[in-house]
Amino acid sequence: MWFRSLRNTVAQIRYSNGYSSRIKISSFLLTVNPSPFLTKVSSISFSSSVIVVNTSQFHNPSSNFSSIVASYPINSVGLSESEAISASKKVHFETTSKPDSVLSLLESYGFTKPYISKLITRAPSILSSEPEISLKTQFDYFNSKGLSGIDLAKVISSEPRILRASLTTQIIPVFDILRNIVHCDENVVLILRRHSWILSDKRCIKNMTLNIELLRNEGVPQSNISNFLISRPRALTMNTSKYKESVEEIKDMGFEPYKTTYLLAIHVINGLSKSNRESRVAVYRRFGWSEEQIHNAFRYHPVCMMTSEKKITSVMDYLVNQMGYSSSYIAQYPSIFCYSLEKRIIPRCSVYKTLTSKGLVKNQFSLISLLALCEKSFSMKFVKEYAQKVPQLSEVYKGQFNSQNLLISSSSKRLSEGVK
Repeated sequence: MWFRSLRNTVAQIRYSNGYSSRIKISSFLLTVNPSPFLTKVSSISFSSSVIVVNTSQFHNPSSNFSSIVASYPINSVGLSESEAISASKKVHFETTSKPDSVLSLLESYGFTKPYISKLITRAPSILSSEPEISLKTQFDYFNSKGLSGIDLAKVISSEPRILRASLTTQIIPVFDILRNIVHCDENVVLILRRHSWILSDKRCIKNMTLNIELLRNEGVPQSNISNFLISRPRALTMNTSKYKESVEEIKDMGFEPYKTTYLLAIHVINGLSKSNRESRVAVYRRFGWSEEQIHNAFRYHPVCMMTSEKKITSVMDYLVNQMGYSSSYIAQYPSIFCYSLEKRIIPRCSVYKTLTSKGLVKNQFSLISLLALCEKSFSMKFVKEYAQKVPQLSEVYKGQFNSQNLLISSSSKRLSEGVK
């Protein structure tokens, strides 16, 4: 119990942890804790109007708020401790009423817990927002355009900057610009699901409109522009001066504006430095491609230049050295380099080689036709059709059985039959 008479004065309390405050003390017997913020005091000493308090545990009211802010994302959103600590530095609230209403609103619009966690991690300040004012209006607009539920949650959690953008001066104008190009709300929603950043970046929108105008002037059909914007909007948001240089470069190469490869070529030129393109050309040369073959391959399928040097080497090595195709033959089908070596090229070539070696299929299918077939069609035509005659064929297709063993056994069987 604390007993000490204090006369009327204004005293400054200093605590051992550095916190200090000034209080007015009236003459009375101090029979309670000297400060409501102290929970454990080891000693008090007086010096003039300064009271020095040594405490082993100091409780500041603001620490209550910090504790709430730090623990709330863990308990209510499911963030990790480190994520919650990081979030607590960017958000301030004294009670949980506002963040509770924010979470309730998000859930009512179809946000599941994983997307809420992702959103809070990337934009914790949302917990301090006015949900009925800043969030509901935007969400209602997106819902009216066909963007709702999980799709809305994906877009917002991937690009939370959208929530800071003005609905009237940013979001609606950008949405209208996109709709004028791709013709309907459904296509705009498709763009946003793939590339949500486009709503929040004013500079990109400005570049995009200027670049599209350039393409129109060059004679690129509107349908090609619309389809390309839906699939690769970022490719149309490049710096306008650089984009114009790329257009001039592919014109010199002989690309024709009305073909879809025209836009793909611009995309490749913008996406790769000149040195990177030259290094890929060098790989094709090492496998015997002529300058004309390289040029034709790029004109036919520009994306073949975006394939890494390592993959080009691996695909060429497998097809030439293991499958026996000539390098010149492969040059006719540059789209081959866009397929996965492990998941598509090797499994299908292994099945086909097994079937031809056993005489079950004549060697009449082109390589590109084998690779271009959809999964269901290839499986029905080349795997299930011959499953009884070659029981291990399914395992060969799945990579669980070495097709070379089948080839060796087939060769041995034919040899033994010949001896007889």
